[in-house]
Parts: sequence; structure tokens; C-alpha cells
Amino acid sequence: MGHGKHKSIWLEIIVIVASVLSLMLLVYFVMIVSFQNGATSNNVTMRLAYQIAGRIFNNPTEDQIKTTSLMIRYGAHLGLFFIVGLVTTFVSMVIFRRYFRILGVIGSMAICYALAYYTEYYKQFVEGRHFQMSDATLNWYGSLAGILCMVGSYFLNRLLVKLSS
Repeated sequence: MGHGKHKSIWLEIIVIVASVLSLMLLVYFVMIVSFQNGATSNNVTMRLAYQIAGRIFNNPTEDQIKTTSLMIRYGAHLGLFFIVGLVTTFVSMVIFRRYFRILGVIGSMAICYALAYYTEYYKQFVEGRHFQMSDATLNWYGSLAGILCMVGSYFLNRLLVKLSS
């Protein structure tokens, strides 16, 4: 009986360490993407915008390409930070248990807010980039959506477990 408990503790430690390492890798990726110089970032976005606009419109105008580029940029902010919110909340819910989970979720919100704002703030020190509060807001909304999805999935899972027993 003691052997099973010992295995369970090691499994829990492995899950926590893997979760934290995954989160750190994700934050590192966010930093790399956020701190690309302006020319590199713009080139990647515009190449993608030309390809997407070319598939949507027969002969895309510059305005259509520019709008597509803007939607890609907005989608990237929302999507990337949705994943950050989801993973951060998952890690906090793995680490914090029972009634302390709420502290983990609040901690996740604080971490995501800091990442959302400061990744934008530090762009002003990167060549060809600048701070945009609208981008920081998009980052925060993406994170918040990820946090809400993870918390919602937790409660849905608990409800399904109760209903199945």
C-alpha cells in the first residue's frame, strides 16, 4: 500500500516539473517572438498576409493586404496569449490543490497580466518596434480567455465526474 502512494508522489512531481518546464518554454517562445526586430516581424507578417489575401481575393489590393496583415497580428496576439493563459492556469491548478486553487488562478491572472503588458512595454527598446497599449490589451484578453477556458474545463470535468458516479 505504501509503494502505490510513493509512486503517486513521484508521478505528481514529474507532472509538476514537466508542466513548469513547458510553461517556461512557452514564455521563452513568447519573448523570442515579441523581441524580434521590427523589420523581421513585419516581413513575416506581410509574407503571410500576401499569401492569405491571395487565397481570399482574386487580385488583392494593398488595402486588403494591409487589413489581412492587421487581422493576422491581432489573431497572433490573441492566440498566443490564449495559450499562455491556458498553460499558466493549468500549471497553477496542478501545483495548487483544493481550496488553494483559487490562489493559483489569481496568480495565473497576475502572471498573464504582467506578461501581456511587459512584453509590449519592452518592445519600445527593440529596433523598429514600439509600445502599443492596444496590443497589450489584446494580449490580456487572449490570456483571460485562456484562463476562463481552463477554469471552465475544470468545473465541467468536476460536474461530469459527479454525474457519472
